[in-house]
Amino acid sequence: MVSARTRTGRLFALVAGAVLLAGCGADTEAKDPPAKDPVAATREACPGLLDAAAGEALQRVLQSSYLVPDDDQGVSAAVMAQAVEDMRPVPVCLTTGQVGSGSRVGEIRLRPGPEGERGKGVRVMSRENARAIAFDCESPRVGATGTLRVTATFENQWEQGFWKAELGDDYLLIAHSAARSLAKELSCRNGGGLPDQAAGLPAATP
Repeated sequence: MVSARTRTGRLFALVAGAVLLAGCGADTEAKDPPAKDPVAATREACPGLLDAAAGEALQRVLQSSYLVPDDDQGVSAAVMAQAVEDMRPVPVCLTTGQVGSGSRVGEIRLRPGPEGERGKGVRVMSRENARAIAFDCESPRVGATGTLRVTATFENQWEQGFWKAELGDDYLLIAHSAARSLAKELSCRNGGGLPDQAAGLPAATP
């Protein structure tokens, strides 16, 4: 006769084998990739240009919690700063918010100059669909003169009918974050005179 202990051992082996086979046979198809974190995706859209508050502002502007870079590249603060140092055209960073089957686009760009504006301190310029922040950058990275006027701009590229006046503060948050990030990347003396918070910026002019 088979003892109770032997029967128990055989039963345990059968159960263990069934579990093992079930584990091997299950999930042979590829699983869906895990969803990306929206905040991380926002920051990846323009690497180094957006702090947390600017990332949230960009989500509000484009009405999407998942933002992706332009098809070819996500232009970073480092790439923009290097273009300034090399005196090459500075590429723009386009961010696309996916909304259903459509998309909405925002643009962050950096413009060196004009030289005649140097020495005028921090200035904020306002348009219906954009905010721009100009500042003076004193740095060994900005050419022979060592001082360069720099303007960082965020522009909402939606169709005109979608622009909302109440998004102006969000435009400013994004432009301010980009300006501070670029000032840091360019090693501008005293951060280009930019305040720590967008609320500390001077009033905008047209």
